[in-house]
Amino acid sequence: MSDLKKSFHKPEGRRLSAMTGMLVVTGLTVAGVVGVAHAQITTDTSALGALGGAAPEKPESEAAPARKPVHRQAGPARKTAQTPGTTKPETQSSPSATATAGTPPSAAKPTKPPPAATIPAAPPSPPVLTPVVIPVELHPFPMPPDPQPSKDAKGEVMPISGGLRVTFGADSAQLNPETKNGILAFANMLKEHPDVRALVDVTASGVPNDLSRPRRMSLSRGLTVRAVLMNAGIPSTRIYVRVIGLPDRTGIETPADRADIRRSDEAPAEK
Repeated sequence: MSDLKKSFHKPEGRRLSAMTGMLVVTGLTVAGVVGVAHAQITTDTSALGALGGAAPEKPESEAAPARKPVHRQAGPARKTAQTPGTTKPETQSSPSATATAGTPPSAAKPTKPPPAATIPAAPPSPPVLTPVVIPVELHPFPMPPDPQPSKDAKGEVMPISGGLRVTFGADSAQLNPETKNGILAFANMLKEHPDVRALVDVTASGVPNDLSRPRRMSLSRGLTVRAVLMNAGIPSTRIYVRVIGLPDRTGIETPADRADIRRSDEAPAEK
């Protein structure tokens, strides 16, 4: 014990004691900051004198500055960081929502009323579809040459039911002045009645074993009558020519070489 007391009275012992106290205080301070350990340390050099004898005075150059006792207390536990997902809905409510919730219903801002419905005075007009115009080049039917009458041509004009009958010479499609004037008179009647059409039935004489020849002659006579009507101002759409050829019956009143021209509104019904 005496040796221990002597060692503390030596300058080296006092220096070692001071350094030990400083290291302990520093370590505990760091430990308190980190939060690993919490302790209360009091350093009193007078306790060394209780071991025996008065403590020698320290030289001014070697004496350590007096240190106040450091008291370390357990600090409050650190707050753990909260993730945004764990935040309670109540704490994330916006100020506007809080203000709206606290506002009474009567003080709420009124909404803008919807506009009044407008009813038109009349229903909309039906859509008008513009017809598609397709450019079509029209080719008018050429006007046939006007047949010139011949004084030597045989033929005559006789009235029939609903029109007139024009006769021709055998194997001839030529008109004389009388027959042409009869066709022109019929054309004047058609001009006065624009809704009436001309029905032309043409026959020709021949033999039963050769039907093509009377048909060809009937066609030539029908085109002659049609040409006279067209040159008189009757359009071709109002003239219907029917080529019969060899007739079924012939007689004095029904010669084989003839052209029966009738009105469409007075033509007899076909049997």
